[in-house]
Amino acid sequence: MAAVAGALAEASARYALDRGADEAIVDNGGDIFMHSGRPVTVGLFTKGCSFSGRLAFLVRPEEMPLALCASSGVMGHSLSLGKCDLAVAVSPNAALADAAATLAANLVSASADVEPALERVQAIQGLSGVLIIMGDTVGMSGNLPELVKHADVDAQKQIPAHKGWRGMISL
Repeated sequence: MAAVAGALAEASARYALDRGADEAIVDNGGDIFMHSGRPVTVGLFTKGCSFSGRLAFLVRPEEMPLALCASSGVMGHSLSLGKCDLAVAVSPNAALADAAATLAANLVSASADVEPALERVQAIQGLSGVLIIMGDTVGMSGNLPELVKHADVDAQKQIPAHKGWRGMISL
C-alpha cells in the first residue's frame, strides 16, 4: 500500500502523455509524477520546521520524467511508524519513490536517525535521491533536483487543508 498513490500519479500522467499531452504533472496527495518541457518548482512544507515553505526543488526538463514522493510521521492521515517531519524520495519510478519515502519516514523518530535512514533508503536500487527533514536537521543523499529558495511566500495557503494539517509538497 505504500506505493499506491505514487503508482496512480505515474499511471495518470503517462495516460495523458500517451494520448498526446505535451505536459503532465500529477500530484496525488504529495506523491508527484511529472513530465514537462519547462522547469517545475516543487515547494517543501513541514509542520514545525523553522524553514517550512521557504525551500523548493527546481526540477529541470532534462531531469524528467521524474517522481517526487513525500511522507511524514507528523502530517497527513496515513499511519507512520516514525516521527519524521518530511521525507522526499526521487526516482523515475513513482511507485518506488512513494515506497522509499514511506520507509524513510518510518525510520526517523529523532534527528540522530536521519543519517542511518539516508544510508538505508539510498541503497534501494532505482532510487535517485532522498531528502529527510527532522526538526531543523536536513539530510540529503543521492542525485536530487536543485534545492532553491521558495519564491512564493503565499504558496502554503494554496494547499488544501485536511483535518488541520497542510500538504507536504506542492507545485
